[in-house]
Amino acid sequence: MQLKRYTDYALRILVYLGAHPDEVVSVSRIAQAYGVSRNHLLKVMNGLTEQGLITTYRGKHGGLRLALPPADINVAAVVAHMEGDNPLIDCANPPCPILPACQLNHALRDARQAFIDHLSRYTVADLLHGKQQQLVRLLAGD
Repeated sequence: MQLKRYTDYALRILVYLGAHPDEVVSVSRIAQAYGVSRNHLLKVMNGLTEQGLITTYRGKHGGLRLALPPADINVAAVVAHMEGDNPLIDCANPPCPILPACQLNHALRDARQAFIDHLSRYTVADLLHGKQQQLVRLLAGD
C-alpha cells in the first residue's frame, strides 16, 4: 500500500515537531529540512490542525508545535484521517464486468484494515524512541 504524499508529509511534520518539543517551528524550516514545498506543507498543516494534533501561532515568531504529547498521537489515526475512506481500487470506474463475483475489493479492504490495525500500535513517541537527538542532527543537515 502506498500512502498519499499528503499523509507522508503529515507524518514528517509530526516527527519533526516531536523531535523539537520545546520549540515553535516555522513551516519554512520544516520544508527546508525535508526538501519539500512550503506550500504543500501549509495544506498538510491545516489537516493536522483540524485533527487537533498541532497548534499554530501567527506573527513574526509564529510557527507550529505539537498540541499533544507525542505519546498521545496515534500513527494509525493520523494515517486513517489523512488517507480518508477511499478504497484501494475503484471497481466502478471503468465498470468492471466481474464485480458481482469478484472478491478482490473485499480482500483489499481487509488488507487495508490490517495495515491500519498494525499502525495502531505506534505513536509519534514510538517513532522518536531513542532517536530524538539523531533526528535533530539529521533534520538540521548535520
